[in-house]
Amino acid sequence: MKKFMIASAIAMMCLSANAFAEDDGYGNDIPPARSEGTVDDGYGNKLPVSNEPEYKTFEEARASSYGSTSNSSSNNQGMRSRLGVHLGLGVAFVANYPTDKDFVKQYGDNEWVGVSGDIGLIFMMPLNPILSFVPELNFGLGYLSEEIKGAGGDDDFWGEYKVNDAKSFYNINIPLMLRLHTSYVYLEGGFRLSFNFDTDHEYEYTDAAGEPLKYYDPKDGEYKTVKRAAEDEWKIKTFIPSVVGGIGTSFSASGLQCDLGLRFIWDLRGIEDRDTEIYASANNTIHVAKVVENKSSLFALQLVFNVFF
Repeated sequence: MKKFMIASAIAMMCLSANAFAEDDGYGNDIPPARSEGTVDDGYGNKLPVSNEPEYKTFEEARASSYGSTSNSSSNNQGMRSRLGVHLGLGVAFVANYPTDKDFVKQYGDNEWVGVSGDIGLIFMMPLNPILSFVPELNFGLGYLSEEIKGAGGDDDFWGEYKVNDAKSFYNINIPLMLRLHTSYVYLEGGFRLSFNFDTDHEYEYTDAAGEPLKYYDPKDGEYKTVKRAAEDEWKIKTFIPSVVGGIGTSFSASGLQCDLGLRFIWDLRGIEDRDTEIYASANNTIHVAKVVENKSSLFALQLVFNVFF
């Protein structure tokens, strides 16, 4: 019996040695060395034979941290700066128009409506994976018109005629935008600096049906539309700051990155260079004068299309 117990103890020690080959010096048992391969790793473990390098390069390790090399490539592609072409076209309206009755009698109600357009260059510089700084350099134009009814006065004949008052201006504008990229759309906001350098102003006369009035020019021997240039009657401020906000989406077309979105532009100051009107009236012996401030400003809604190279 004694011999059987000794033999059993020796067998248990052998099994324990296979399960826990050695102690690490802190009371922890170290698993036995692997023997499924033929290459020793220097610590007693046998590793399978492989032609792959034991250690990855830095580029491979970085690629694997993003999931794959292709994911890393697309990430780097999205983070590079891009130069492109910007196009914006939409409608324009007038805000802060005076409501004084004398002003309205002279210039008409606020029925101004027109076109706002920009074309130029856009540069997108990523600041991080979701935020970019996006400045632009554009040539811009604006066109506004309104129809003044009864422009001929109270006369039964001339009172039926109308005047189409048309105004145009041209500028160089520089939007300075921040763009937030989300999964499906982008949001943008910032300021725009506009430098106006030229204007056009013209009156076109029509009848009650909207047909242009014409006169016979004996010099040229033909009928001409009644128009009157009035460039000196309308001047605008040179510098106009604006706030800009927008939303859009980005997509790929023929290997190029494109944007399609909507943009809202609101001027922060009045556009009129002559921003006061003085009206005087006589009441018996009393002379009354009043000053009307004209703080008319513009706001526009544009459809925006960008192509990056």
